Amino acid sequence: MNERNRKYARTTKKCNQIPESSEDTDFSLSTTMALGIVGGAFLIGMVSGTLVSKCRSM
Repeated sequence: MNERNRKYARTTKKCNQIPESSEDTDFSLSTTMALGIVGGAFLIGMVSGTLVSKCRSM
């Protein structure tokens, strides 16, 4: 039939199926990271604003 003499074996096809639960995990992780970055920037802004206002009042 369709038998050929091949030098190398054929590779199997890879399935790109991703479980649904991993999508939710990635989304919640990125949301948590985004909230952490925003919260950290807010705290740094509060501290630097407080220091600047104290330096101006002197």
